[in-house]
Amino acid sequence: MPTIKINDVEMSVNPGTLVLDACRAAGVDIPHYCYHPALTPVATCRMCLVEIKGQPKLATSCTTTVPPAPKDNPEAVVMEVFTNTPGVADARAGVMEFLLMNHPLDCPICDQAGECKLQDYSYSYGSGDSRMAEVKRRYRYEDLGAKIVIDKNRCIHCTRCVRFTREISGGSELTVANRGSRLEVTTYTGKSLDQNPFAGNVVDLCPVGALTSRDFRFRKRVWFLKRTPSISRHSALGSPLWIDHEGNTIYRFRPRPLEGRNDTHFISDEERYAYARYNRPDRPVQPLLHGAAATGDAVSEAFQSAGTCAVIGQGTFGCDAAQRLGELASAPELRYGSGEKMVPVVLPKLQTSADGILNRRGFTERGFRFGVLEELLARIERGEVKAVVLLHDAAFSSVRETDLLGRILKAAPFSLALEVEASDLGRRATAWLPLASYVEESDFIVNHDGELRRYQKALEPPKGARAMPAWAKALAAVPAAV
Repeated sequence: MPTIKINDVEMSVNPGTLVLDACRAAGVDIPHYCYHPALTPVATCRMCLVEIKGQPKLATSCTTTVPPAPKDNPEAVVMEVFTNTPGVADARAGVMEFLLMNHPLDCPICDQAGECKLQDYSYSYGSGDSRMAEVKRRYRYEDLGAKIVIDKNRCIHCTRCVRFTREISGGSELTVANRGSRLEVTTYTGKSLDQNPFAGNVVDLCPVGALTSRDFRFRKRVWFLKRTPSISRHSALGSPLWIDHEGNTIYRFRPRPLEGRNDTHFISDEERYAYARYNRPDRPVQPLLHGAAATGDAVSEAFQSAGTCAVIGQGTFGCDAAQRLGELASAPELRYGSGEKMVPVVLPKLQTSADGILNRRGFTERGFRFGVLEELLARIERGEVKAVVLLHDAAFSSVRETDLLGRILKAAPFSLALEVEASDLGRRATAWLPLASYVEESDFIVNHDGELRRYQKALEPPKGARAMPAWAKALAAVPAAV
């Protein structure tokens, strides 16, 4: 590998590495707006300028690559980079002054305040004053469809959003119109972002708050929010995301990029806006037995006296839940899997699986067999199985599977359903227990590629709801002698 020097510190990198990435690997921060690891570099913002020995002008580190080492001298230093010279400092201050010429001072009402690169870089690299005496240009707010609002006054024309719609989502809804001082990001005539299933990502990409989500707009200051690492339950991808929450309420889901994985920078709008489903503190939390309110101990006693037990685990729960559920089965072969949701593949480069069941692989590795529920129904009808425990979420079962599960619950002498929210199917069971949702527990899954993905507890469950491992412990406990 070629050797380069960054501020007189030697390091080895792969040939073709961007200078910006090499500097970051060396622990040197390079300010930038237009650069994004998942998008084509265009060097439009000019904020990432560095000095390279032997070159007459400053170079953009987001487009300059490290050359290979010469064959006759592989140990030679192929490039010397300086990021802290007076020339670099003056260039960055000049870029900041240029970007702030027309930018409004509306930080107190801007949703990006607190996570705005323009604020951060102005403080760290700006000159502290402005020579702009003319009236700043003004645009009206515009709706880019029902989900995204654009404030062109704040736009610094980094074109991240434009490149995303061209290179990632493929719809090319956004473009750069006009030239010079009238330059603006807008949509092509007759187009909006409503038909783009990944449109919400332009809000994450925008470094300055020009693009905001109508769903989150003016709802919460970001410095009040706590962020918890989690995953999406949307599909077997298990996309990593951040849960931003405060006061036991979730305000948004955001992508949580993994190092070296460009496909984790983006999530679909269906995943992004799914957080509202988990803001349900008023959901039913009263255990039921034969349709009437009961205690958890009463349900446990009824379960223990039921006889031979089979379990049905839907693969949308964690591996710890799968393990504890499986231990309730009277025999290893009485572990069955459920879940038939499929996800339309819109972007093959991001969606590598159409399976809509998050942890199917994790359940399979713990002995759960999918696609054989008819076998369980036959065993119940022959009298081989007396009790069934169902771990279920109605949103991930097809009509066909729901009908089959209903027949299983009806045929079993005793049935127990565990759900976050009671469904029509769950109410048909002999007993019902309230579950904590996945944002109210910590666990892990194995996605369709075999990668282990962990998620952590963000909210407190309502009183009475428990995670599957806690219910399994209670159901397996032997009642104390009276």
